[in-house]
Amino acid sequence: MTIDFGALRGAISRLDASASSSTTGQDRPVPEQIFAPEHHVGALDANTTIVFGSRGSGKSFWAGVLAHADTRKAAAEAYPRIGLDRLLIGLGFTGQDGDGSVSRATINSQVPAGTETERANLLWRCVVLRAVRAAISPGSQTERIGALMQDFQDPEAWEEAMHLADSQVEPGARVVIIFDALDSLAVEWHRLRELTDALLEVAWSIRGYRSIRAKLFLRPDQVQDLGLRFVELPKMVAGATKLVWSPANLYGMFFSRIATDPTPETIANFRELLIESETPPAPNLLAGIRRWALNYDRGAQARVFNKLAGLYMGRSHKKGRTYDWPINHLADGHGEVTPRSFLTLMRTAAETQPFLETQAVTAEGIRNGLRSASKVRLEQLDTEFKWIKRVLAPLARIQVPCTASVIIDRWNETQTVEAVMTRAAAKEFLPPFESKTDQSDDEQLIDRLTQMGVLTKRSDGRYDMPDLFRVAARLLRKGGVAPAFV
Repeated sequence: MTIDFGALRGAISRLDASASSSTTGQDRPVPEQIFAPEHHVGALDANTTIVFGSRGSGKSFWAGVLAHADTRKAAAEAYPRIGLDRLLIGLGFTGQDGDGSVSRATINSQVPAGTETERANLLWRCVVLRAVRAAISPGSQTERIGALMQDFQDPEAWEEAMHLADSQVEPGARVVIIFDALDSLAVEWHRLRELTDALLEVAWSIRGYRSIRAKLFLRPDQVQDLGLRFVELPKMVAGATKLVWSPANLYGMFFSRIATDPTPETIANFRELLIESETPPAPNLLAGIRRWALNYDRGAQARVFNKLAGLYMGRSHKKGRTYDWPINHLADGHGEVTPRSFLTLMRTAAETQPFLETQAVTAEGIRNGLRSASKVRLEQLDTEFKWIKRVLAPLARIQVPCTASVIIDRWNETQTVEAVMTRAAAKEFLPPFESKTDQSDDEQLIDRLTQMGVLTKRSDGRYDMPDLFRVAARLLRKGGVAPAFV
């Protein structure tokens, strides 16, 4: 049969890039969204306490997979050896209200500012105990954190209650308490540090119980920036898992999503595409996807994608190959590409006209997809860092790479740093940095953006901005994809 690329284009345009936006609630993950890279197993393993991942890498997605029985069951097909069918889940903190986890309002009420040293450890111990009890007896009435903190001021009383709960867990089963969105705990660096330090201490201490574990989903910079003092932190970090998406992982996820599209037109045309590309068909089960050539073989992936998108981004190799181009242009300053950015680019590429009968997506569609992915990534950053748009807006139309002085001059002209720090002082959000006396605020802000991967520093001392952020922030680069206003 002749391949109907319009049908495949439709499948790509239906890709959902919004997965993993929250652990619970209407945006929580569903089984059909699961793609399971082998090295992500630690995100679900009860014995791994810390899961590191950059923004959009899947922290909340995997936390949500753990939190719900239907997604745990689906994930168990891909990860059969870590006992997902024997887990009981409790929610410690998710940043969401109404899901049984402790709310930020409760934390603020029970640990007023200035009392973190005295009360934060007790708070987290009671949060863990409540979550364990709720996991063991899911129909029981929700206990109040304030009442628990009154009852368990004596550490031995809390230990006795934990031992009792531990003994009630069936042999071979585990209770895992999930902590996600921890950057939203506070809007002051000192308070965030104290609360996080206390949580890490409690998470480490409960490892002594037979069946109870804590699981913390964190960004790497949360540990680096806070200057945490917990003495066992190096051991916890050494045993952590990191959510990284290789190019093969990203394309594997992309092709698995197409393979599981339920429409008959997609099924028939994707099968024919694989035949013409001399690639085996997709397995039906999640466990089989891992052994599928399009999950790991970059050569096979390139063959199939070249049929979907053509070989080059221009008339020759000078503009780059279509298979490599999205990865190269979606990377942040640390070289990482997230699933959300990748799927956003592909979906927009499939929606961009004019269409060709001989391809599902075009080179211009891929470039337009970068514009969409950049916009989505900037909006995503804005939800976590309320100061980011104010900081980037004055840099519009600057050509990168450029010197630090060019950036600082723009900020000075618009009083950017002063405006950001004033709003932070009013507790609208966590400041971008904790002020130091040996650096100017401008220098600290540039360092912060570099740590976040929004800026990169070249060997000649000039600063660059990855296309992932540059396009939406409307900075210019000679020969680069132009922002929408140009």
